[in-house]
Amino acid sequence: MDSLHTSTFKLSLLGNFALTGHDRPIDLASKKLSGLLAYLALAGPTPQPREKLFSLFWGSHFEVQARQNLRTALFRLRSILGRDAVISAGEAISLAPGLVTCDVVRLEDLVRDGSRAALAEAAGLYKGRLLADVNIEEDAWSEWAEVQRQRIEGMALDAMVNLSEQELQLGNHEQALEAAGRAVAVNGLREDAHRLIVRALAVAGRKAEALKHYQDLIALLKRELNTEPDAATKALVAELRSTQPSSRSPDVGDVAEPAPAHTTGSERPAMVVLPFQNVSGDPEQEYFADGVTEDIITALSRFHEFAVIARGSSFAFKGKRLTGRQLAQELGVHYVLSGSIRRVRDRIRVSVELTHAESEVQVWSDRYDRALMHVFDLQDEISGTVAAVVAPALRRAEIERARRKPAANLSAYDLYLRALPHLWHGTGDDLTKAIEFLRQSLKLDNTGAPTLAALAWGLIMTLPLLGNASPETRNEALALARRAVELDDTDAFAQAVYGFTLFGPVGQDHHQGRIHSKEALRLNPSSAFAWGTLGMIGAMGGEYENAIECLDRSLALSPYDDMLWMWTTGLTSSYFALGRYEEGIAWARKSVQHKPGHGTGHRMLAANLAAAGRLEEARDVTRTRDAVRKTTIRELRAARFFKQDDVLERYLSAQRMAGVAE
Repeated sequence: MDSLHTSTFKLSLLGNFALTGHDRPIDLASKKLSGLLAYLALAGPTPQPREKLFSLFWGSHFEVQARQNLRTALFRLRSILGRDAVISAGEAISLAPGLVTCDVVRLEDLVRDGSRAALAEAAGLYKGRLLADVNIEEDAWSEWAEVQRQRIEGMALDAMVNLSEQELQLGNHEQALEAAGRAVAVNGLREDAHRLIVRALAVAGRKAEALKHYQDLIALLKRELNTEPDAATKALVAELRSTQPSSRSPDVGDVAEPAPAHTTGSERPAMVVLPFQNVSGDPEQEYFADGVTEDIITALSRFHEFAVIARGSSFAFKGKRLTGRQLAQELGVHYVLSGSIRRVRDRIRVSVELTHAESEVQVWSDRYDRALMHVFDLQDEISGTVAAVVAPALRRAEIERARRKPAANLSAYDLYLRALPHLWHGTGDDLTKAIEFLRQSLKLDNTGAPTLAALAWGLIMTLPLLGNASPETRNEALALARRAVELDDTDAFAQAVYGFTLFGPVGQDHHQGRIHSKEALRLNPSSAFAWGTLGMIGAMGGEYENAIECLDRSLALSPYDDMLWMWTTGLTSSYFALGRYEEGIAWARKSVQHKPGHGTGHRMLAANLAAAGRLEEARDVTRTRDAVRKTTIRELRAARFFKQDDVLERYLSAQRMAGVAE
């Protein structure tokens, strides 16, 4: 087939595979060629080792034959997509940047955005399971495809459920029904979607239909899972049955929930990590499973938001089959983390699940596939990755619990939890709400280091998000952060906040700021927040290469982090300072996309564009931003994002070229 000689192709992977170029479909005539293109497109600009591609597509072949097959496949892709379509750098392969637009990548970007319009577009993009018609008879491909299908389906379902929730909050019950119904059509066992359908029907005055839907859900769960609806669904329906029809949605938040079965001397939730099961059939892998469990216990214990049962008590239950309720009674825990480890040839698969102990409802689950390497390095990587993801998953579950609790019964801890989503959402209105909740929490208990640190962070963020951090606000933030560290100098979050407060726009003690931020990482190497704050200190303080390394690490630990807008701003400013403007432009666009209202992201985009000689684009960005909030060179100089005079002057010069007035 002749080359189409075009720079951009459209790739659809959700549902059946489809490739178009020049507005006409292109038939690759090979499942493996389709799979190879899809895999490289999802990998983005990250080069993929040839060895990984051998395993995925020709793992059952001898290496010589696999190499030849890959060379042939790459030749065919180049003949179809263009001579420069595939980049070969030694033993690594990648697609040329901008070669394809991919529906999965677009879906991921929309879900990160999280706005109602973005979620609606994301829900519409999901046409079916990833590569539904591409089946390749190789173990590595089957495992990779299944993991990606579950991940992307889960992401799409979350978008549909979140869209339904937003529509319901706005009173759009028909749109809420449609979004939740779409989620149920994809996965009929998604109980939070069923709950939204019941709520939407109720608010529409269709109480009989709501109760009928609940009865159908009972039958479905009994038939498919031999279980009952969870406590939240039962509480919602109990409220619905006890009230007269009204225009108001009977929300789960209106129903008092039973008190938790356990407290740990504070209100922190407690968790047990059960010994991971070795399902490899190889007794030699038992030590590896135990090692991973111990490392996860150690990594999770560094997060001070919850208590983790010690290793001795955890391993006392090895080999025993206890229910979550039994574990709650035995150990007094709220959450149970369990998992299994399987070795398949030269790869390790780790499956992990977090459940609520009393209700035994799954809170979060995931699978990790890794190449078999040095055993201790692999243990460290898996434990750090799992800990970094489990901590926010548990936090979200606790936030949801606090959200459902009646306002009259809120404790200091509940108020702290209610503040967190607003604190990280990154808008001025949310920040104001977060500060209000945190002040209320401290009125009830002013000895909580996490609450003090969270309020300090909220006050710091009033400068970039509200543009009005007064000297009094800055001084209060510094005092709160210092008090948090004085109360608990082993809290990594408090140390990270204090370090940033000392260094950043609030304080001027750069040396001590770095010390406390590095101490946060020593205390908790799995903290994406600690990596992010240290990266921002580097971005502002002139350690640009180190900043990029730290911020990349933060994004690797938490790729969908609520602070993505800030970490990407740090990356774009670092690339600007290093004179790597095209990379700065790419990261600035991600920052603006994630948080369109964040002014610094727009300014950094304009600066990189201007420095790269793309003046019209830079001026367009400035005009767009100034329509919202106009700024001046004088204000940008006073804000002093860059501490180095030469970089600051280059930044201000770029802003002048971009059209910012003196």
